[in-house]
Amino acid sequence: MLYPGSAKPLYEQLKDILKQKITAGEFKPGEALPGERQLMETYAVSRVTVRQAIAELVTEGLLYRQHGKGTFVAPQRIERPLARLLGVAEELTLEGLEVEIEVIKTGLQKATPEACQELQLTENEPVFCVTRLITAAHQPLLLDASYFPPAIGQVLQNTDFSRDLIYTQLELYGYKISNGRQRISTSRASREEARHLQCRAGSPVLVVKRTTYVEGGLPIDYSRAIYRGDRYEYHVDLQRHPLSLENKPLELENKKVKQANRKPVFMRPRR
Repeated sequence: MLYPGSAKPLYEQLKDILKQKITAGEFKPGEALPGERQLMETYAVSRVTVRQAIAELVTEGLLYRQHGKGTFVAPQRIERPLARLLGVAEELTLEGLEVEIEVIKTGLQKATPEACQELQLTENEPVFCVTRLITAAHQPLLLDASYFPPAIGQVLQNTDFSRDLIYTQLELYGYKISNGRQRISTSRASREEARHLQCRAGSPVLVVKRTTYVEGGLPIDYSRAIYRGDRYEYHVDLQRHPLSLENKPLELENKKVKQANRKPVFMRPRR
């Protein structure tokens, strides 16, 4: 039964109930949602109501459809802060997620203009490229292409990129990774990206471009990662100003007002 006496439309009530069951773990990621007829009988609603509620949950990314198979609970969205410099697989592993890495290609190739600029290479200098598909909770999450200067490529050429974490491997060779610069934008998946990420071409994706530096400011890695927009998000904690300065703007303003209202004082000349 839905909520008796509620002013909410029936499809919104059903959507709220299904969302609550997903959040509580009663419907687990990857599980099939009960069929339309079962939901109609359980909650005494029409097929139109069921379909509208499910469509809303698909739009919100809580459910996904597979043609000919049904509707399934989507994997939990992965949320990451922006404050730490971690490799793409490293950050997921630290979250305790089951990560699988598929190496799509490795080797020397002609650098893109953007990679040349970020790695401070000459125009015709090759780069060592590693392209990997990262899967979390048995679902494709991101497609990552990392570009390294040729000297770094020689160091990494015997690395098993399906098992070893690249930052960790570089640090084992003595490189002291210090900082990075990252840019995040939105885009739509190309046909090739959609094929790897198992989503539709044109689906929203997050594009994360990062340049990583070692001590001394030398760039050693430029990467471009494409994340499924329905499975990943970043969060940033913001402060207006430090607590010690919380009342400073108001104090300064009051001080200016007092000075403006102060009457001039004239000293009489001595005789």
